[in-house]
Amino acid sequence: MIPYLTIPFSFSKKTLDWAKNKIAPIVDDYQKNAPLDAALVEFHNGELQDWYDSNVYKEVLGQLNALGITEKPTIQFFIYKKLEKMYPFPWRSNPHIDTYKGVSEVTTYRFNVLLDGDDDTEMVWWNIHDRQNDSRLHTVKFPRPDDGTKFSVRCQVVGDTTEDRWKTAGAPDWSATKLAKYNTWASFVRTDYLHALNWSGKNPRVILSLRFSESWDTNVEVLRRRLFPMASSLAIGPASAVVSTAQQSSVTQG
Repeated sequence: MIPYLTIPFSFSKKTLDWAKNKIAPIVDDYQKNAPLDAALVEFHNGELQDWYDSNVYKEVLGQLNALGITEKPTIQFFIYKKLEKMYPFPWRSNPHIDTYKGVSEVTTYRFNVLLDGDDDTEMVWWNIHDRQNDSRLHTVKFPRPDDGTKFSVRCQVVGDTTEDRWKTAGAPDWSATKLAKYNTWASFVRTDYLHALNWSGKNPRVILSLRFSESWDTNVEVLRRRLFPMASSLAIGPASAVVSTAQQSSVTQG
């Protein structure tokens, strides 16, 4: 298994300009007021509906539908602050599994589109996914990004610190650093397996993240086999083969 698939992806100029102008004040507010350095940001007062009604969503659906991905995903955003002091190297963030409705439902995968920030941020995965029976996983509370006095819950590795959690999880089984390039390519990433995004804090970062709940195997893996039959035939092999193929396709189609 390769827990990601990178494909050519871009918005029209008008749509991209709308998205950047729409997200800018939200990112600024997050930078100044949010209690966490990075978070999945929630929208209120109809703000999110503007995105569903926009050409951003229409262009996403159009391009994904053309590839055979027909589920209508949920629009979400990950926002990362520019920190006054970067995290020390090696950059390691919190290993977790994506869920919603608390921890009752799992987010199978996401389609992540970079709207701003570094395009070489590393994402890693572990072959850890049994939320019910794996003793290395548990549920914890954390402050909500929109209100630090309220709490949400997530599934993550046991341990008091990030370093403790990485020791418990062990070395990652997969990693990738070329998952997104601004308005050039984007990636499906598997999120029902333990994963982490190793962000440095050097620059702010904004990800338009489309959340899916249908099966990875019957959607993304089917797409991979259709787009990249040679790479998909590798039972075990360099996942970068898929990325490089997508990058070459992007250049060809551009």
